[in-house]
Amino acid sequence: MTPTERSDPGIGNRAATLTQPMFHRVLNAHPLTVRDTLQDVRHRFRGEVSDDTLGRLELVLAEVMNNVAEHAPLGQAAPGPGPLPVIHLCIVRHNSGLACALTDDGVSLPDDCLLPRSLPDMVADDLPEGGFGWFLIQDLTQALCYYREESRNYLAFSIPFAQLEAR
Repeated sequence: MTPTERSDPGIGNRAATLTQPMFHRVLNAHPLTVRDTLQDVRHRFRGEVSDDTLGRLELVLAEVMNNVAEHAPLGQAAPGPGPLPVIHLCIVRHNSGLACALTDDGVSLPDDCLLPRSLPDMVADDLPEGGFGWFLIQDLTQALCYYREESRNYLAFSIPFAQLEAR
């Protein structure tokens, strides 16, 4: 059956429409714009999902969008800063969590970013600068997938609800 062919008793042959909170934004990959967007996401889903889910969502989105802002400026081969990539962000609440999709027109994600990761080695006097971001992203998400098509990166994942929150 196609989605338009689904039926619900009492509605006839029309598919039931679910109204779930959604968020959509197109933004420049600039740290201050990313911060403002994260605040807007929190405001949109406040009262709709738990603080735990919001915290995990915010952490993952901050890592992903700040990685784009820091590592994917366009025209890196030219001297000086290039134009900022544009990020498209869409989040939809569903029965088991928050489905997220991001696209950007920055440079391609390095091949090793999506390989399974563990935490970097910890030496008390010399903590590593990086290596935590993609570990956190992989640990806090489900169904993480990435691909690049032409000049755009596509990243999708789900932030699952805690057992008590799932309805």
